[in-house]
Amino acid sequence: MFPNRLRRPMRPETPRRQPAWIGRPPQPRQKPSTTENIISQFRDQDGQFDFNKMTEVASQMGKLYGQVSPFITTFFKK
Repeated sequence: MFPNRLRRPMRPETPRRQPAWIGRPPQPRQKPSTTENIISQFRDQDGQFDFNKMTEVASQMGKLYGQVSPFITTFFKK
């Protein structure tokens, strides 16, 4: 359009890198079930069930229920 006007030099075209996941075969996601995850928390290092840990958690849950249940019942009675 303006023949005597200087043009800005164009940037050289840089090759774009592909993301790392392109070209890799898709990996199937294996998510452990909730039950397996909960049960695994009660195993010791040898893979045996830790009954002391189970009874301790059950005791703590009972105490928590005893503290929270009056609040919940008054909340739902309204």
